[in-house]
Amino acid sequence: MHLKLRKIGNSRGIIIPASVLDTLGIGNDLEMSVSNDSIILKASNNIREGWFESYQPEDDAEPLANLRELTSEQEDWEW
Repeated sequence: MHLKLRKIGNSRGIIIPASVLDTLGIGNDLEMSVSNDSIILKASNNIREGWFESYQPEDDAEPLANLRELTSEQEDWEW
């Protein structure tokens, strides 16, 4: 596929066809790297995705369930 660089402010960019994005499962975030004179774009791995589903409170020194309820500092303010 042949693409042309377009001027975007002080940078340059390309338009990636929606069909290519859909095929690769790419949303709004990409990771870019350079290797052997090539630019590599790939879907960004969201490192926090699903983090809480794997939380095991019994393995935690202070499980979230045992934390006291947080209160707002504004409750102590005098207006």
